[in-house]
Amino acid sequence: MNSLPVATMVVIFGFVAAITIGRWFLVAETLSDRLINRALAWDLVGLLVFVCVGRFGFAEVAFGLFTIFGALAVANVFGFARLLDGADARTAARRQRAYDRIAVAAGCVVLVGILTGHADWVPMVWSLTTVPAAGSGLLITRACVRELRTAGIAARERLTFGTLLFVGGYAAVATLVSVVRTANGTRPDEPGLLWVIGAYATLVLLTGLIGIPLWNAVLARAELDRAGRRCRRLRPLWRALTDAVPEVVLARPSSGSASRLYRMTVEIRDALVRLRPYAPDADAHTDIREYARSIAHAVQAKAAGESPAISSGRTTPALRDRTDELRYLLDLAAEWPKARAQMRAGLESSAR
Repeated sequence: MNSLPVATMVVIFGFVAAITIGRWFLVAETLSDRLINRALAWDLVGLLVFVCVGRFGFAEVAFGLFTIFGALAVANVFGFARLLDGADARTAARRQRAYDRIAVAAGCVVLVGILTGHADWVPMVWSLTTVPAAGSGLLITRACVRELRTAGIAARERLTFGTLLFVGGYAAVATLVSVVRTANGTRPDEPGLLWVIGAYATLVLLTGLIGIPLWNAVLARAELDRAGRRCRRLRPLWRALTDAVPEVVLARPSSGSASRLYRMTVEIRDALVRLRPYAPDADAHTDIREYARSIAHAVQAKAAGESPAISSGRTTPALRDRTDELRYLLDLAAEWPKARAQMRAGLESSAR
């Protein structure tokens, strides 16, 4: 059996396993995400079984088991390719159940063949699985070409679709070449070292490509992306204002740093509106530092149970759009610790 050095395969399997496990936990919101995750998992298990069982000298059994897991992986890849090519997403779940049932039936045929000694069943089933595998590559290639021809596509999207185009094209060509080689008498589990290297290189490239959303999800979870960093800057102000006015907190939790940032800005703005009666002089302040001190006193006044005053005007200056509002709130958040410290220092001085 042609294979790569053990150390190389361990690194490849470790990389694929890390991406697969991470995506199962952090990138599984859409059906496309779940199809990719399932395909990766089946493919990884199939490769591990193929290599491990094959090294014990059971080449036919190894190839049979690989065909079973490969059929399940191909079913999910085909479902994803259909979605990427523009198939109706509303019926995607029903279609996928049909693909999965076909894959399970093929796997059962292989399993029965292994148990009953009919090894000739395995190449037959493997040949059948190459049809949807090649079809998936062609669908992905067509979808990527269509997207790359779209005017105004961003450079990052162009790179992503270009890489996926290469992977889809290679998968289609490699599958067809493998079928031709098998028809000419080459065993499917002996593709040659060159094709083995190509298959593993494509797996690594594809895994790295679909690992990008995982990396983005990790950054968002750690609040290290742009929106997350802004959330961390706003959090001291947001926590103080929502503690003072808890009724502004939205009931539905937010997911993702971008939606979390939007929610925080909405809740801060609503809290400032509700604190307006406790700081009637805040409308007169054009300086952000003075305004921050006024809001700090309003928070303290409300916490102390003081009666609100009647105020007209607006809490913040007129802003053109959401970007201006976010910039203003970030400036306010930067002044907030100093304003709170000055307010507390004043309270301690008056207490003496």
